[in-house]
Amino acid sequence: MPRLLVLAQFSCIAVLMFAGSWDMPWWAWALFAMGIAVFLWASFSLGARNFTILPVPRPGNTLSTTGAYRWMRHPMYTSVLLCGAAISIGSPSMGRWVALATCLVVLVLKIRLEEALLGARHRDYPQRMLGVARLVPGIW
Repeated sequence: MPRLLVLAQFSCIAVLMFAGSWDMPWWAWALFAMGIAVFLWASFSLGARNFTILPVPRPGNTLSTTGAYRWMRHPMYTSVLLCGAAISIGSPSMGRWVALATCLVVLVLKIRLEEALLGARHRDYPQRMLGVARLVPGIW
């Protein structure tokens, strides 16, 4: 199941990238850049030791609670959605809209699996994550 979710996520990203033009207005590029910035912030906050594309925690992982992870539990997923929204709104196509909606569903499924696995591995995970949004601070 975890590998299937990753395959679905990257398939959605491929459709978002290639299902239309990249001729976008400046504000769409700004939103896209914000998505890249969130990804970089999350990557540095997470560290190489904890990084994995699978929703399964790496052996010996630690809970990240600083940087982007202080505000969001899954900032890399947020970055994917920001970039996808920028492309879908800035240069829309039916394929992009379907891919963005599908990607949202896939990422929510990944979140549920990942959080269950983190909770099983780190008994303090549910308590430490209280008040930390999953994807968008102040919303969810």
